[in-house]
Amino acid sequence: MDRRLGIKPLIVGCVATEAQLRRCARRAPADCDWIEVRLDLTGPCGGEWAELCAAAARNGRPVLLTVRSAREGGRWRGREAERTALLLRGLDVAAAVDVEIASSAFGRVAQAARRRGVAVVGSFHDFRATPGAARLAAIEARGRAQGADVVKIAAHVRTAADLARLFALPARAQGPICALGMGPLGAIARVALPAAGSCLAYGALEAATAPGQLACRDLAKELARWGVRPR
Repeated sequence: MDRRLGIKPLIVGCVATEAQLRRCARRAPADCDWIEVRLDLTGPCGGEWAELCAAAARNGRPVLLTVRSAREGGRWRGREAERTALLLRGLDVAAAVDVEIASSAFGRVAQAARRRGVAVVGSFHDFRATPGAARLAAIEARGRAQGADVVKIAAHVRTAADLARLFALPARAQGPICALGMGPLGAIARVALPAAGSCLAYGALEAATAPGQLACRDLAKELARWGVRPR
């Protein structure tokens, strides 16, 4: 299967604990194409996180490295300079890095990633609401201008109108885009949006890392049922 970002919908399995990362380093997880290593959740793994990510990549699952800030739903509460240093070090072992579009580190990390041939996912998260169409377009434009290869927009979905705005994103996007819904209605969007052109579908390898997130196994089954992925 083609595992390049932005070519076809890919399932990203979220690694949220040190134990999960160590298991991925020993054996590739089923039902996902990439793994997202949430370093803000796993911690430094006794200083071995980079080696564990490299081992997981050798098992055939490219690594998307994320150190999510507390401002956008993560657990990183250290200094921004330290977070930036982790992301820059991760360019040695990751196939892609996720950086929040609003982060002061975005430009520096994106430039360094481009020099290394590492993809950049520019992300935006709103855990309270789905922004209006004009703001969604502005968020995407800012991410593209700053060097994002993929723009990821995750928003809390409360109404059918919220869902409609997320569904409109892939058709209007200026490049590869990942649109995600969070909350009770978001679970529907997580299955249906890849059929509409969203290039990444995030699933839980064990415990969910976001509201409405499905297990990778269930996500793979549903996407196959919708004809988005082979059975």
